[in-house]
Amino acid sequence: MKKIFINNLLITLIFFLLFEIFLRSFDLSELRGHGKELIEKQKNTETIVFGKKVYLDKYGYRVPNKKHQYNNKLEKIIFIGDSVLFGSGMNEENTFVSKLRKSKKKYSFINAAIVGNNIEQIYLDVKKNYKLFDANTFFIILTLDDILSTQKTDNTNQKKINKTIIQKLKQNTFLNKLNFFLRSKSYTYMWVKGVITKPSERYFTETFNYYNDKNKVIFFEKKISEINILSKSKKLNIKFVLLPYEYQIRNFCNSNLLVPQKKIKEIFEVKNIEFIDLTEKFCNHREGKKLYLNFDPVHLSIKGHEFVHELLTREIN
Repeated sequence: MKKIFINNLLITLIFFLLFEIFLRSFDLSELRGHGKELIEKQKNTETIVFGKKVYLDKYGYRVPNKKHQYNNKLEKIIFIGDSVLFGSGMNEENTFVSKLRKSKKKYSFINAAIVGNNIEQIYLDVKKNYKLFDANTFFIILTLDDILSTQKTDNTNQKKINKTIIQKLKQNTFLNKLNFFLRSKSYTYMWVKGVITKPSERYFTETFNYYNDKNKVIFFEKKISEINILSKSKKLNIKFVLLPYEYQIRNFCNSNLLVPQKKIKEIFEVKNIEFIDLTEKFCNHREGKKLYLNFDPVHLSIKGHEFVHELLTREIN
């Protein structure tokens, strides 16, 4: 009996190991999670993000290597955004900022992305980097969840909301810790989790509902106005770039799913602010789903970064 148990255990472990190798070799799954260095906002260090080694400079910004220096003789173009701009899941050379750095050598490109940023922090980032680099050209990379605020919200009605099974599981401390560990170690775990929990659909649905909240939309509009006022007062050249969610692309950009883009577009048009919505370009791409990481709602794949690089090259021209 003991021998049978050991044999079965060995077979299971071998199968698991082979499946891990298979998923990794054919890019069918990616790791998640951030090293503590990034979470603690450390600088002049290296860490792991989505299973990839990344380097952070003296500002805490992602750079190609430890010795990277910005060329102060060149005109600087600063990119502001969150983990999508940061290039989570990508080696630095595959991010669209790195590709621009190589293809547009007469500019100095700065990836000032901060993982987890939203529209509230983006405003502060523009102010900070304008002073740090004495630059006046900015690209602000927006995703739909940037509408969120870091301010505390009224939770008086929270108990009335019927929580999903996933939300209940997230409140379990042990399962949370287990999830954080496994998502940074096991390709099999991430594949199974992706197939069962459908994260791309879940995150889009949650984000979509934010745009039915009048207060959130008003807050977003207020912060856009503040950035616009700052831009005019400092004579900055700021371009906003909006990226869609994978779930929208997968469903052929059904107009019912594009409500967030429509509301954002209305805000920019009323205020006469330059705004580049890449949603249509993504929708028309013949391999739209492959522009994103597997089972990921918004982070771009190598093809996705290359596509954004091509589109932004035209804007810089």
